[in-house]
Amino acid sequence: MRRSNWMVKAVIGAALAAPSMFAADRWDVARDYRRVDAMRDDIARDRARLNEDIRCGRQAAAARDAADLARDQRALAAQERDIRHDRREGRDWR
Repeated sequence: MRRSNWMVKAVIGAALAAPSMFAADRWDVARDYRRVDAMRDDIARDRARLNEDIRCGRQAAAARDAADLARDQRALAAQERDIRHDRREGRDWR
C-alpha cells in the first residue's frame, strides 16, 4: 500500500511540474529569438559604419569595424545554432 501511494504521489508531482518546464523552455526560445533580432540590428549598424569608414578612407577605423562585425557575426551564428538545437529537442514554440 505504501509503495502504490508513493507512486501515485510521484506521478501527480511529475504531471504538475511538466507545464512549468515547458513554460521555461518557451521563455528560453523567445529570449533567443529576441537576442537574434538585436544581433541582426547591431550587425546592420556595424556594416553601415564599416562602409562609411571605407568610403571616407579611414583605414584604422574600418579595420576596427571589420573586427567588430566579424565578432558579432560569429555570435549570431552561435545563437542560431542554439536555436536549431532547441528545435531538434522539440522545444520550439513558434
